Amino acid sequence: MNYFKALIAGEKAISSTEVMHRYQISSTTSIFRSKAVLIKNDILDNKASEISFQDPIYAYWSKTEFFAK
Repeated sequence: MNYFKALIAGEKAISSTEVMHRYQISSTTSIFRSKAVLIKNDILDNKASEISFQDPIYAYWSKTEFFAK
């Protein structure tokens, strides 16, 4: 969930120490696992080594409704 929060916030260097600390991400291994699960479940898309949301409306909803609380 913390990886997802970082993505929603627009972080680019999620595996950097600063970002991992800010979002309480425990390790780079957890980032890779989270990314794989989100890609497998068709939430994220990994084209040309760039992560993006498959549904921009879902990303907007997550940012404005789910994580805004």
